[in-house]
Amino acid sequence: MDLPRCARLSLSLCSLAKRKKGKEEYCAIAWGNIMLFDYKSQSRSDKFSIYLWPMPKNIDDLQNPLGICGSNPNKDSPCLELEFDRYIHPVVFPNDAQIEQYANFLNGIDPNSAHARGSTVAPASKLTTEVCDEDLEQLREIVKRDPLSETSEQEKELLWRLRHECKEMPDSLPRLLDVVRWNCRDDVSHLYTLLKDWPTVSPETALELLDCTYPDLRVREFAVSCLGENLSDDQLSQYLLQLVQVMKYELYVNNALSKFLLKKALINTRIGHFFFWHIKAEMQHFSSTHLRFGLLLEAYCRGCGAYLKELNKQVEALEKLTKLSHSLKERKEDSQKAIKYMLEQVGQADYLEALKDFSSPIDNSFTLGELIIEECKILGSAKRPLWLVWKNKDSMADKLHPTNSIIFKSGDDLRQDMLTLQVIRIMDDIWKNEGYDLRMMPYCCLATGKEVGMIQVVQNAETVFHIQKGGGKKAAFQVDSSQLHRWIKEKSRLKAVGQHAEEKAYESAIETFTLSCAGYCVATFVLGIGDRHPDNIMVNEEGQIFHIDFGHFLHHIKKKYGIKRERVPFVLTEDFMRVIAKDADYPTKTKEFEKFNELCGKAYLCLRRHANLFITLFTMMLNAGIPELQSFDDVEYLRKTLAVEKKEQQAIEYFQAQFHEAYGGAWTTKLDWFFHGVKHM
Repeated sequence: MDLPRCARLSLSLCSLAKRKKGKEEYCAIAWGNIMLFDYKSQSRSDKFSIYLWPMPKNIDDLQNPLGICGSNPNKDSPCLELEFDRYIHPVVFPNDAQIEQYANFLNGIDPNSAHARGSTVAPASKLTTEVCDEDLEQLREIVKRDPLSETSEQEKELLWRLRHECKEMPDSLPRLLDVVRWNCRDDVSHLYTLLKDWPTVSPETALELLDCTYPDLRVREFAVSCLGENLSDDQLSQYLLQLVQVMKYELYVNNALSKFLLKKALINTRIGHFFFWHIKAEMQHFSSTHLRFGLLLEAYCRGCGAYLKELNKQVEALEKLTKLSHSLKERKEDSQKAIKYMLEQVGQADYLEALKDFSSPIDNSFTLGELIIEECKILGSAKRPLWLVWKNKDSMADKLHPTNSIIFKSGDDLRQDMLTLQVIRIMDDIWKNEGYDLRMMPYCCLATGKEVGMIQVVQNAETVFHIQKGGGKKAAFQVDSSQLHRWIKEKSRLKAVGQHAEEKAYESAIETFTLSCAGYCVATFVLGIGDRHPDNIMVNEEGQIFHIDFGHFLHHIKKKYGIKRERVPFVLTEDFMRVIAKDADYPTKTKEFEKFNELCGKAYLCLRRHANLFITLFTMMLNAGIPELQSFDDVEYLRKTLAVEKKEQQAIEYFQAQFHEAYGGAWTTKLDWFFHGVKHM
């Protein structure tokens, strides 16, 4: 058996517990990974000590093979002493020239070896190298599959036999890599020779090549080179969250991906800004990333020039807010006393100085002016998030918004919200590229540390529950479903001057609501967003509906007494349907609702055509430690909602069935919302 270049030894220290009936239960308490080849391509030899890392709480396996390689710098941790075989001369992995020479040697023995695999090879004269149309059609079908699809042994043989034909379909590379026997020097030699001249792949395929499935150095270097050629700065900003995560899968600190991201961060200030905060946040989540990400952070700070002063200002402001948030939780006072204490603190000279005139961490394109103390408050939540209001220093502030409001949260991991909002933003771009502007509202959210972060406040918006409460108890307790429509109509009337303008504003608001409702119905269905009560859905004065607080996704639904609270694929209540149908008595029988249904179906098919991208983005986040995204089984939910194994007609029929279930089961949502109203009135 041949040893791959990326081979690693995964170790763990386990405890053994004796259970009833003599059963034994193992539990990993510490882990460690080491590369069997060092960065010089020399194999390990002689004695080696490795200090282990404590096992993360969310990993149930006995090993952590995806964890970073290297020893724990904490010398108080458990240590394992290993001894490898010693040789007279260093054992070095073959270089490019040697690998190419060996591949040519294989082809010399059997010129048709490119089309043969296995221990027994027929004589060259009897081998057929012709490729029939049927084989090519099957190859195209395999290539179109999603990253988590299974490939049969016969299909693997076909892929390998037609690997030269795969070059005509560059994005087939991940499927070809899936069938390579990495412990076989013949396969690896043929692959490396192919990879040398492989055409550039799309950015989406390059992202897939950087997840945990493909640790090989050459593959990852090729993927980075493709990103460098095809990925615009806007696209890089869009995928930066995932690209920071997959740096954990790089074999060594000095790698192509880190250098690529560092170069982009130093050239583009906006990329650099979020690169800084993503790296800083990850360092606080995982001690095993301290060295690697710490070196990257230092390199960026040394090279970013004058912007370092601005970043220091942001860090100082967030440290003040974190300190204030912790002290508020420790005091455990009632809301009035807590607010009084908060206002006293932010009114002190050191707070006022630290919290003024700095770029917003969630969007460095605008500057936060002076803190408006009298408008700051504490939101009614166990985590006591802070609602903070600054003067808008923009020269156009009077015509836009005179203030900027941000929610500062401490005690919640906002990375799940970040991921959800990022994907919704990508969905919005896909729809716009297809000619559908669904008026989405993917507001800004940024995790700045471990369970610390900031959320943008959307101006002139209210929660659906707040709007319903304005209509009295009947609306709040889900008896009257017309209050939301009345609120939107009233806001349209207040904005307009004259009857014609009022009608135009009303029609515009209904259109905006219909489009945005379609977008969020499809998005929340595909992503399996849970906990959709009326305080987690908002509407602004233009009629734009949007969802907030994404603490549950991929169908991790809340339960009460063992019963699932949410029983529909997505929220489509009678309140929403009445707005779409302009307050008709039977909204589902109107032309407006029929058009809404058709629009949802078209939006769904648009996303389905990009299923591979969504699956890849979630797969790349598996090592982030997000509680509801721990394994490929969690990502499988996307394969189900996007119906990747169905034909397009079957997929739209599947979605329509889910759509009918959503509005047909709207009474279960109303019941859930009724109990929410009883609890919070």
